[in-house]
Parts: sequence; C-alpha cells; structure tokens
Amino acid sequence: MKSASLGGLQFKQIIGDYLSITKPAIASLNVFVGVATMLLTVGLYYVNTYSMVLLVAAGFLAAGGAGALNCFLERRTDSRMHRTRNRAIPSGRISSNGALALGLGFSVVGVGLATFLNELTAAFIGIGVFWYVLVYTMWLKPRTKWNIVIGGAAGSFSALAGWAAVTGSISVTGFLVALLIFLWTPGHFWGLAMAKSDEYASIQVPMLPVVDGARKSAVYTALSNFALFPFTVGLFALTASRSNYLALIVLGAALVAFNTRFLLANLRLIKNPAPTNAWRVFKMSISYLFVILLIVVAAHLV
Repeated sequence: MKSASLGGLQFKQIIGDYLSITKPAIASLNVFVGVATMLLTVGLYYVNTYSMVLLVAAGFLAAGGAGALNCFLERRTDSRMHRTRNRAIPSGRISSNGALALGLGFSVVGVGLATFLNELTAAFIGIGVFWYVLVYTMWLKPRTKWNIVIGGAAGSFSALAGWAAVTGSISVTGFLVALLIFLWTPGHFWGLAMAKSDEYASIQVPMLPVVDGARKSAVYTALSNFALFPFTVGLFALTASRSNYLALIVLGAALVAFNTRFLLANLRLIKNPAPTNAWRVFKMSISYLFVILLIVVAAHLV
C-alpha cells in the first residue's frame, strides 16, 4: 500500500514537472488574449462554443509547446540563475530529450487543431510559436538589448488568431488588439529584467538593464507603459457598445483608474529604480493586461 502511494506521488510529481515547463501562466495569458479578441468580433452570444473550445485547446497546446521548447533551449542558462536553477530540466527531474519531445509534440498538435478552425488561425498560431522559439529565444535574446521589443510580437499573434478564428480574416480592430499586446510586452518584461538584472548580467544575457543600467531602464519601462494609457482609452472608445451608457461610464472610469494606478507605480520606479519597485511594476503589469482586456470586452458586450 505504501509503495503504491509513493508511486502515485511520483507520478503526480512527473506530471507536474512536465506541466511546469509548458509555462502554464504564460500559455493561459495567450489563450485569454485569443478568447478576448474572439469575443470582440461579434459578442458572447454569437460566438460558436465549438470554435471557442477549439481555440482554447489549440492555443494552450501551441503556447505550452513553445514554452517547453524555450525551457529546452535555455536549460544551461537556467541552471546558472538562482531564479530558474530549480526548474525541472536544470534540476534533472526531466530529461532534455523529454522536454524537446513535449515541446515539439504540443506545438505541432496545437497548430494542427487550429486548422479545424481555418488556415489563417493555424498560420497565426504557428507564426507565434516560430517567433517565440526561433526569433526571440534563439536569435534575439542572446544578441541585443532590444530582444523583447521585437520578440514581444510573438504574443500579438494570439490576438490575430482569436479574430481569425471567427471571421477567417483580420481587421483593424483585431490588429489594434495585437498592437496592444506588442506595446505591453516590453514594459512588462523589463520590470522583471530590472528586478533580476544581476542574474542576467552573471550569464551575460544583454537585457536592457544589464546594458543600460537601472536608471535608464526605468525610464524606458515607464515610457513604454505610459503609451498604454491613451492606446487603451482609444481601443475602449472604438470597440464599446453604445447600448448602455451608464455601464460604459462605470467601465470607462475603471479603465482610467486602473491605468492611473499603473502609471503611479511606474513613476515610483523612475524616482527609485530599486529591484523591489521593478518587481512591483512587473507583477502589476500581469494583472493590468487581464483587467484592461476584461474592461474592453465588457464594454463591447453590454
């Protein structure tokens, strides 16, 4: 009985380790972006449930596969950083070959599932995987301090896929949601890079704070995040329904209030570019994207 119990715990640990290398938090954020954009096409009551489930499954598998491939490619640098050395591959709980197989398998199956929606959706999901793994992880990240600015486009393809899943095409609104993700990504990741700049410096990865220092990076981070305020207000105005003005006033006020709170955190970072303030901006930026997209979608649905 005891042996069976230990075997069950080991099996759960293995499953948990394999799940961890898919970076489920990042995969979930990508899926959320895709579903939010899907809802902006026609609304909650007109979206086909089958299409939504298929988009979620395809998006999570493809994003999870890309995450696993990222962990495989960065296994050596991960083993040298305090923040990442206990991940499943560097710690030896998962073999490199196992991670590679999972990453390739999930990516291929995810893109394959998306073809049941349409070819354009599958193309956007496939390009997103390609961009994150090959363009960002392999090419840009070890070479330039602007890696996340260009590499951040990977997340934008989730929005394009969400729009194409319903319409089979792309429009100005779908492109604007993709642009929101593109604008949000640098400030989000620079907050993390500032908080962990010593570790990135130790493995000679040219993240912006490593190359330009904390003070200048704080300004870049804040400017990147400041650009989100007018952009999100414009997106809100463009996509909002005109059927319930009271709800729009409440949602618009929430949008401005949340943007203001985020801007204040960035101003504190400029004043004092300490790792604690950078980490606060990084953590806040995650909830920022969720909340802003929820507000925009809600304003479209009311």
